[in-house]
Amino acid sequence: MTQATMHVKERSEAIQRAQRALKALGEHPRSSKKELGHAREHVNACYSHASGEHVWDAVAQVEALAERRYGVPSTEEQRQVAEAREDIEEPATAARGRAAEDRAIPSTSSTTTDVELAPTTSR
Repeated sequence: MTQATMHVKERSEAIQRAQRALKALGEHPRSSKKELGHAREHVNACYSHASGEHVWDAVAQVEALAERRYGVPSTEEQRQVAEAREDIEEPATAARGRAAEDRAIPSTSSTTTDVELAPTTSR
């Protein structure tokens, strides 16, 4: 089985993703040195592997460590939330904004009359 080598741009993008995940992991107050060392090994693997498959596996490992530490939902859960949101929301456009303004109820504060309440006798 031959494994295709990665293009420089793709490898660079993968390494940037792994480094971002490592940085986020390092910024979390509950990250341990052991966890950071393990994540750093995966980032280093991104540099040493020639196979794109191995590089992306290493990136996924670092991102998974950061996701577990932060409690981030999995990619599948994020996709499901995004799909549900797309079903509900319409894209924001200038036309929608103008349509909402047209539907708005005009202010009637200038035409309302003051109403006085008559005093009542206490019992």
